[in-house]
Amino acid sequence: MRRPYRVMAVGRATTAFFAAPEEEKETQFFPRFKQMLAEWEGLGARVIASFCDDVLQVGPNRQPWAWNLIFEVDDLDVAAAMVQAVREPVDGVRLDRYLELEVRVGRPFWEREE
Repeated sequence: MRRPYRVMAVGRATTAFFAAPEEEKETQFFPRFKQMLAEWEGLGARVIASFCDDVLQVGPNRQPWAWNLIFEVDDLDVAAAMVQAVREPVDGVRLDRYLELEVRVGRPFWEREE
C-alpha cells in the first residue's frame, strides 16, 4: 500500500444516545463529538468524503453503520489515535457511551482512482 493511506470511520449511535435527554446530547455529546472530529483533523486525518444513510430512517440503526467518513492519513498511528479518542474521557464525556465506531484501513478503488 502506498501513502497516504485511506481510512474509513464507520459509526452509529448507541441505544444510550437515543435514550439520552436532548439537553445531555446538546451539552455533552455534540460538543465532544465535534471536538473529537477536530482532534482527528489535528492528528493529520484529511476528510475526502462522507456519507450518512439516515435519510429514510429514524431511531436506532439496524444496519451495520449509519455514517461513513473517509480520510487520508500519512501514518496508521493516526487511525489508532482516532479510535482511542472515542474511548478517552474528556470533561467527563466518553463518546463510546453514545456511539459505536470502527476504523477500517484500505486503499483507493483501483478501477476508478489508481
